[in-house]
Parts: sequence; structure tokens; C-alpha cells
Amino acid sequence: MRRLVGIILVIGLLLVGVPAAFAQDTAAEAEPTPIAQDELNEIIQQVTTAGEEARYEFDRAVNILGIFEGVGLVVSIMTILGTILAVVGGFVGFKGLNDARAQVDETRENVKKDLGEARQRVQEELAEAQKRFSEEMDAREAQLDAIREELRHTIEEQREKAAKANLAMSFMPLGERQYRSQDFSGAINTYHRALELDPSNLIACYRLGYVYTQSGQLDEAQKFLNEALEIEEDFAPALAALGYVYRRLGEKMSDGTERNQTLNQAESYLLQALTASPKLVDDDGESWWGSLGGLYRRRGQITEAIYAYEQAADITPQSSYAFSNLALLYLQTKNKSAMIQTYERVEQLAQGEVQADVDNYWAYADLLTSRLALGKIESAQETLVSVLHVAPSEGPYVFEILVDTLERLVQALGEKNAGHVREVIDAINAYIAQRKAEPASD
Repeated sequence: MRRLVGIILVIGLLLVGVPAAFAQDTAAEAEPTPIAQDELNEIIQQVTTAGEEARYEFDRAVNILGIFEGVGLVVSIMTILGTILAVVGGFVGFKGLNDARAQVDETRENVKKDLGEARQRVQEELAEAQKRFSEEMDAREAQLDAIREELRHTIEEQREKAAKANLAMSFMPLGERQYRSQDFSGAINTYHRALELDPSNLIACYRLGYVYTQSGQLDEAQKFLNEALEIEEDFAPALAALGYVYRRLGEKMSDGTERNQTLNQAESYLLQALTASPKLVDDDGESWWGSLGGLYRRRGQITEAIYAYEQAADITPQSSYAFSNLALLYLQTKNKSAMIQTYERVEQLAQGEVQADVDNYWAYADLLTSRLALGKIESAQETLVSVLHVAPSEGPYVFEILVDTLERLVQALGEKNAGHVREVIDAINAYIAQRKAEPASD
């Protein structure tokens, strides 16, 4: 307890000594002399130590005097300490007041400056960001406009393409009618117009190749049939037609490797088409098995030829074409009774075909052949007139194929028994020569 009293006395002396010193300095000088840093640190240390000792004595006082006296004592001590700290703080504040105020003013100005600069940077960055955003939005909008324009052009192109494709398809019936009426040139022009509108028109390419084949322009036929296969590589009608073109090309060649290769290629195309579509018919309504049978016959493969023509007869039982070729093959195999029966059927079928279509040249040709084979010479002469009358002027193969068939009939019947057939052949050749001479005389 005595120690506590001593601490209080020390604190009292400090309270008396500091103001006294401060008063003396104030009287001696107009302005206060700053306390040395060492003295200030020592004063603060003494106050701190006094506070710690006061807390220790407080704890003892609580135990000795009781809680109420301890509280009163601590209040007194804290009041004294507060006074000391206020005096010291006031003295120190007085010492550095001007400097602190200057520093505060300087700091305030620096803060204002920094805030101003920061605000300006933020505004500049915001303006730059807004500019970039605006530019990006303009660029995106331009891209969208370009995409919209491209889509618009694409839609317009698709519409135009669809319209042209529809218009091209409208030419198909016209070209078919022209071909049926044996106007090969007209059909070719029509299909070319269709291809100008729609270059990828598969049907136009195929039919153009087919008409070129029938008109004897095999190179052009090959070109457009290949174009059809480029559009659709397994298009059976184009495969079969191309096979027939190769067959015609091979038949014009002399015996040898090149001819054999060409005929092999023809067989390959025909078999490929017939494998994919066994009941496939050409634009004249005849089975493509007949073309394959003709290829086998020219190779001397009689058994294979008979099989192919029998397939054709099954597929087109109302056509005389397959039966006419079968009859000749039966005659070559010395099966005369089968030949006679088959030619009787050919005559019947061909008669019905020419009645249904008076311009059906091939039906007239089969009717003529059957009547010659059956020895009906008078009716055959009448039929010959119709054959020459309806023969297409632009089809170089029509007479070539007929003469070839009649020559085979002569060989089968024998020259002694085929004099009437020979007369018809001579009449046809004379007509061909006359027709060839007509353009030259004009």
C-alpha cells in the first residue's frame, strides 16, 4: 500500500514538474522549445511503467480493501493517468502542431490530386471502353449485315436455282415427244436448253446421251452419259446406255485387242445396270437384256445370247423385239420348229404394235422379218413400203440394223431358199443410197 502511495506521489510530481518546465520555457522564449526525442520517450516510458504498477496495486487493493474501495482507487489512478497523458499529448501536439497541420494540408492536397487524377483516368478508361464497345458493336452489326446479305443472296440463288430446275424439268415431256416423233434434232436442242437452265439435271444428261446414240453421234452420247454418271454414279439407265454405246463402238472396230476390250467394257456396263435393275428398259420401252443378247450373239456366245433374249422376252412379253432375235437364234441352232413358232408370235405381236403406233419403225421391221421368214412374200412387200415410209431420217442405225438382221436370216435359210429376202435387202440398200444422194443434189 505504501508503494501505491509512492506511485501516486511520483505522478503528482510529474504533474507539477511538467507544467513548471513548460511555463519556464514559455517565459524565456516566445515560441516553445521542442522537447528532445529521448526526453519524450523517457516520459512516455515512465507513464507506461506507472500504469502497469498501478494495475498491479489495484489487484492487491481489491483483495485487501474490497471491490468497492478498489474501484474508487482505480478511478482515481486512471484520472491521474488521463491527466498526465493529456498533458503529454498536448505538449507533443503543441510541439508538432504546425508541422502536423502542414502535413495534413499537404496530404489533403495530395489526396485531392490523386483522386482527381484517378477520376480522370477512370473517365478516360470508361470513355475508351465505351469507344471500343461501340466499335465492336458496329463491327458485329456489320458482320450481321453481311451475314444477312449473304443469306439473302443464298436464298435468292436457291430460289432462282429451284425455279430454273423446275423450268428445265418442264422441257422433258417436250423432248420426249420430239424423240417419239423421230425429231432427233429437236429433242437434242430441247435437252440442251434444259441443261442450260440446270446443268446438274440428271434426266436431261441421260436423255441427251440416249438421243445422240440413236442419231449415231456416239462421241457426244458418251460425253453426256458420263456426265450423268458424274451426277449419280450408279444411275442404271445411264450405265446401260453407255454399255450400248461401247457395244456400237466395238462393232465398228476390226477384230483385235482393242475391239475385245471395248466389247468387254460394254458388257461390264450392261451387267452392272441389269444387276442393279433387272427389269430396266430403255426409252423405247425395250429391255436392256436385248442389248446384252446382241453383244453375246456377235461374240458367238449363242447360249448366253439366248438366255439374255429370253430375259428380255419375260420382261417385255408384248414386244416383238426379243422374240424376233430369239427366232433367228433358234434357226442358227437348227431348231426350225421353234423358229417358225417364234416368228408366228413375232408377226402377231408386231401387227398389234403397228396398229397401236403407226410410226413404230421397229415394229414394222420385226413384222417384215417375220413375214419373210415365214415365206409370206406378198405381205412382206407391203410391209416393206411402210418400213421405208416410217424410217426416221436422222437414225443411221435403223437400216443398218435391219439389213444386218435380214443378212442373218439369209444365212440361216441358205442362199437358195432366201432369194426373196435378198431382194428386200437390195431394195433397202437402193433406198439408202437414194436418200444419201438427195442432200448432195440439193
